[in-house]
Amino acid sequence: MRLNKSVSILGAFALAACATSSIQENTGLLPALRAAGLCETDNAAISIEHATANVSDCRVVSDTSLELMIRPENTPINDSPWYGFRVDPKIPGILDITLSYEGGTHRYHPKVSYDGRSWDWLAQTQIDVDEDNGQTASIRLNLGQRPFFVSAQEIFTSEKHDRWARKLAERSDTTLSEIGRSHDGHPLLMLEVETEPDTEKPYVMWVGRQHPPEVTGALFLISFTETILGDSGLSQKFLNRFNLLIVPNMNPDGVTAGFWRHNKGGIDLNRDWGPFTQPETQAVRSALERFETGEDRIALFLDFHSTKRNLLYTQTDEEPASPPMFARDWAEAVDERLDDEVYSFTREPRPMSARAISKNYMYKNYGIAAITFEVGDATDRDAVREGAIVFAEEMMKIMIRAEESR
Repeated sequence: MRLNKSVSILGAFALAACATSSIQENTGLLPALRAAGLCETDNAAISIEHATANVSDCRVVSDTSLELMIRPENTPINDSPWYGFRVDPKIPGILDITLSYEGGTHRYHPKVSYDGRSWDWLAQTQIDVDEDNGQTASIRLNLGQRPFFVSAQEIFTSEKHDRWARKLAERSDTTLSEIGRSHDGHPLLMLEVETEPDTEKPYVMWVGRQHPPEVTGALFLISFTETILGDSGLSQKFLNRFNLLIVPNMNPDGVTAGFWRHNKGGIDLNRDWGPFTQPETQAVRSALERFETGEDRIALFLDFHSTKRNLLYTQTDEEPASPPMFARDWAEAVDERLDDEVYSFTREPRPMSARAISKNYMYKNYGIAAITFEVGDATDRDAVREGAIVFAEEMMKIMIRAEESR
């Protein structure tokens, strides 16, 4: 993990930056608190008024220290203990905070931002994690004059996802459609890219943000998409042969609420591919109908996530998929180009199972390579972008060759 390095969730991604306004414009956050905070000490107040913020409870320990309780929104749940809050200093000094986890352990190294856009890792000397069980982490914050955010990962709101998608839809070959609404009524947006609408072409599809804390997967998806929609000769050749379907944010309610894993219905969306009990997965299910009727053909499916390291969950080499051996060839081609010091990853084949996840559903129903693409929580953000570019380029090369050989 690289510490004390400024990371911008949008600064390195030019198109997303063009579509982004400040966190104050997004959430109404101003230099003074909008409403009463969650709790306060003599030297600072804690609030959770902004999108993605989540702290379950607060206990004042002393004049300069407090305890924040971090609880999941539902059980059972994977260990993805998201937290986020704002600190408004009253006087300069030190604020000591203990993060106490129920139903999980400390996973995300704290990040700090004064504007919601540029983020710094909290210095390692300012955090102490309980080595026995990981259920508490003590952080020491330096208070100055300005309010600031502390968050498990960078703040990447559903509104930012939507603005990025709308910016892409300004392309003449791209349309943006609302395929459904979330539990809370947030539009579920899908991008469709067709350079020649009257020509039949197979589709490559990818989705993202099924799980709210998985910001690095969202960042990867952005750069991956922008590479494919770039002006290179490879991109043009690829788009001459393939159409695209992209659902960038499947769980807008969970993102806004700062959930660990679920949607507002209390369901892990990546365990609902097959049952389709939730409005979010039902919306994607409706987008797939064109492939079930034979109106269109799908050639590849990717689902972008985050975990503790970079990896790809794929079919095994013994499971026949189209294109043949795509996952093996993709991983090998990328591995030849990417230095492990920049972006190391593993391919971890997992055979078809009864789990109702996207990878299993898409492989079972369409016989295509369907991959769960995991990006490391702490992967350097420049490396995320570089990795996404290389993975996108090698995917395009393999898919072009496969289509030419049909």
